[in-house]
Amino acid sequence: MATLRHSLKKPIFLFLVIIGIGGFWLPQAFDASSPAAKTPHQVHIAFGFHANLYHSFRGDTNDENGFGQDIRVIRHILGTLDRFNRDGVPVRAVWDFDSLFSLEEILPAHAPDIIRDVQRRVAQNNDDVMLMSYNNGLMSAMTDVEFMTSMARAISNDKGSGVRDLFGRVAPVVRPQEMMTTPGNFSRYKALGIDCVSLYYSATPFDAFRAFSRELSPTEAHNPVTYRNPRSGEAIDVLPTYHAGDLVENVSLREWAERLHRLQDDGKIDRDVLIFINFDADAEFWSGTDLPWYLKWLPNTGGLAQLIDSVADLDFVTFSNVTDYLATHPPAGTVRFSQDTADGSFNGYHSWAEKAYASDYWTRIVRNRRSHRTARRVFAIGDAKPVTASLNDLLRGSFETRLRALSTTNFGLASPFLSRQRETAMAALLDRLDWYSDQIDRRVTDRVRELTDGVVPTVLPASGGRLVDTFVAIEPADGGDRHLTFRLPAADSGGRHYSIADTHGSLIAATLEKSDPSADGRTATLTVRVAGEETMPDGVYFLFRDDAPLPAGTARTVSATPRRLENEFIRVELDKTGHVTRVTHNGRVQLDAGSLVPVVVYQGRRLSPAKLSVEVEKSGASGVASLRIHGGWDGPDGRTRAPGWVDYRLRLMAGVPYLFIEGTVRYPDTFRDTLTQADRPIMARKIDAGWEAVAPVELRFSARASNAHPFFIHKRNFLGQEDAYAVDYYRHAPENRNVADINNHITAEYAGVTTGGRGMAVAMNTAVNANFAFCPFTMAYLPETDEFRIRANPFGTYYGRQILPPTRGNRLGYEAVRLSAPQLHSSGPTYNGYRDRFDLMVAFFNGDSLPDPLKRDLIAFARRPVIIGKLAPAHLSPRDDTLLPPAGFLAMPSGNGVVFHWESAGVPGTQYRIRYHAADSAEIKTVCTAAHPLLVAAGDFPTPETAYVATIQAEYPDGLRSPPSREIRFRMAPPADSTLEIPKDFMAKVLWANMTAWIR
Repeated sequence: MATLRHSLKKPIFLFLVIIGIGGFWLPQAFDASSPAAKTPHQVHIAFGFHANLYHSFRGDTNDENGFGQDIRVIRHILGTLDRFNRDGVPVRAVWDFDSLFSLEEILPAHAPDIIRDVQRRVAQNNDDVMLMSYNNGLMSAMTDVEFMTSMARAISNDKGSGVRDLFGRVAPVVRPQEMMTTPGNFSRYKALGIDCVSLYYSATPFDAFRAFSRELSPTEAHNPVTYRNPRSGEAIDVLPTYHAGDLVENVSLREWAERLHRLQDDGKIDRDVLIFINFDADAEFWSGTDLPWYLKWLPNTGGLAQLIDSVADLDFVTFSNVTDYLATHPPAGTVRFSQDTADGSFNGYHSWAEKAYASDYWTRIVRNRRSHRTARRVFAIGDAKPVTASLNDLLRGSFETRLRALSTTNFGLASPFLSRQRETAMAALLDRLDWYSDQIDRRVTDRVRELTDGVVPTVLPASGGRLVDTFVAIEPADGGDRHLTFRLPAADSGGRHYSIADTHGSLIAATLEKSDPSADGRTATLTVRVAGEETMPDGVYFLFRDDAPLPAGTARTVSATPRRLENEFIRVELDKTGHVTRVTHNGRVQLDAGSLVPVVVYQGRRLSPAKLSVEVEKSGASGVASLRIHGGWDGPDGRTRAPGWVDYRLRLMAGVPYLFIEGTVRYPDTFRDTLTQADRPIMARKIDAGWEAVAPVELRFSARASNAHPFFIHKRNFLGQEDAYAVDYYRHAPENRNVADINNHITAEYAGVTTGGRGMAVAMNTAVNANFAFCPFTMAYLPETDEFRIRANPFGTYYGRQILPPTRGNRLGYEAVRLSAPQLHSSGPTYNGYRDRFDLMVAFFNGDSLPDPLKRDLIAFARRPVIIGKLAPAHLSPRDDTLLPPAGFLAMPSGNGVVFHWESAGVPGTQYRIRYHAADSAEIKTVCTAAHPLLVAAGDFPTPETAYVATIQAEYPDGLRSPPSREIRFRMAPPADSTLEIPKDFMAKVLWANMTAWIR
């Protein structure tokens, strides 16, 4: 069985630790002292410790599988700092903590000494404490209220866990969790008195903005610079920040400091500089580690102590903190970038947003936001009524639960999967959030009954019609074509046309888009479109069904056949296999062949359904034409447990220049035989690492970009800020002409792309499936034409080579992170056997920016009016339609027994029956559980040399059972050592870098 190691949180692990601090051994071993300083300028060094004890890679236990590692390493850091201070070395620390999980809950209960020691050091040793956020939140995807609440509480809160509450003062700097920022954040930071943002300017794949901005000079790269965004009008200081990988990139901390000081001596830097190293406080990097025998040639593995020792004798080095340095060193330059930053894979949001289940998580958060907004507004309709005390309690409890759910940890950085403990905790958290949403919706429904009781229409449609629903509509404020969704009894849902009336006697034209019957046939979900010029303020309305035929002679401008779907603007062409060959808009090709059909890249091969059936669902006679495209999907030969399937619908409407795509996909289910975290039995998991990239409905834009006219990605965030950024990273390195995954755009509603006066945009129906960064792109260079092509991937994931940033170093830090970083794994394995849904609107346009009417329509498609009628909306509950045995069944011996792991069936209430016995015995033991993983005591496995056999079976709440799994065999042997293998050529490069540094 193959193994995949990713047991630590961030990209610099065992060998990077070794290399990072081994780099200063040779200069010290030969006692090579630096020349006397020729200038008064100093090299300031600050050590930053990023403390968040709520992890995606680990669980919530006080041991090495949870936050026990944090406690151990932080105590080591504190002891090291205190020892050096006692010895007269004035080293200081720069701390940042989340308040909710670390300062409010975990540390007071398990390690209050850490808080006391940091308080002491702040008072006596001039340590700094910067801000992170209250809930280590996904700040770039928060609403204004969520953002301001989180940051205000990080400063001070009624639980006493704010930085000011605990430490008496706050450094005027924020270190955003996971380096996540978006336009609109910066002005809000300034409003809270925060003057500076700490962001990685790293020469490694673990970076925030180095690849996106112009290359900073050595002076600027080691001083604050002023960030300016012309679109949002924001300005704030940014402190370029580094981590352990950058020590490797610069050989060692001593070499780095000496090189900067030589530039000061030569007059090429005419001021002080700051090397600010900020890295996870739980990282073994700080404590050092023993080496395996084949790395004994790398000396000095002493962690923080070795770093301090390496520069303590340099008279041009000053140990500093960020408050003191910023107070006396103004910005050295100006920087601009428009990307939404994050330090995940591909310098963006891949590590959080592109997991298959991230969209399910986010959809439930979006639903809760919608419930809050609806509750506040429905009580303001008509004779305004104050929100009841019980509803206010629900809203408060719901908001607190949502803040917890908005922690970045609940989405990543761990890749491809979160730890199973984190998945379990997030599932419970979201179940609680759903409960709040349900309770709030019930109160809203009660209020709607009060508003609609006894209200009758004062006008009827001209052609008559039958009243089928009296409802309340809560209208988003952005305008655009509205898409109203109703749930009706089946008898009321089969009309040809529908119309809407308000309580003032005005009629509102509505076009029937679609009607989807429920599984039991008793109800149907109906969607109608209302043009943007119509007004529908919050209030009571009436829905009428009209069965009258269209007037004779009405021209049909929209039509469908099995090989073609078209209206006045758009034409979709298909081949005999049901695959799209091209999509045109106003006669011009916009999407190339292969678009709109799912594809998986598996072990380098592209797999799509071979043949799909095409059915005409609506011919266009009613003003709507639609095709159903469906069929099976074979997985890779010899690797597939069960095939997948596809069920998509393409829809066009008369007079509407947009293509609508909705669908459900079940990805093929393949065998999982790669073991992750083999050295930690409670954290282990079996995956199929062959899944590399997944695209449920790829949009292969036909426009081509050039070096002079790059692609621009357009975006709109949850603060309503719009912006765009160029994908021109090839200006730093030719390797960046191909960008495997582009995801630096927070997407509240839509994402778009333009080049050369042509554009495409796609919006998601957030009531069906939502994601805060739902649409990664990929760009490829076409050498035959010296052009670039781009593809969009709603609700999918891409994978490939990391972005190559500019550097003045040796590229070894880049290679160290690339080789070791667990978060750089593909998210593809999370799609294995997964079932997903989507509802999209695709638009094409001319110009280099999205026209305002199009933006309004995209936003309206995503953020639909809330309709509360006679029947409550149906919330789909997952159902495993494959009845396969639970996947990834695994037995991991540990000191206390055997830990059994498997993948959840995804249906609440499912029980799992595990049978196990010695291979040479017929005595079978059985355990039935709903929780996983499951630890079975060692007494059931008395002899280490005996082989044991186990199977697992799922038992669903409705009484159905899956077949038993294939047998697995195991022994009570200790877990395998998962030591990271380091390429010998890389070790040679590191040794050579040390030698040349010593020679200099």
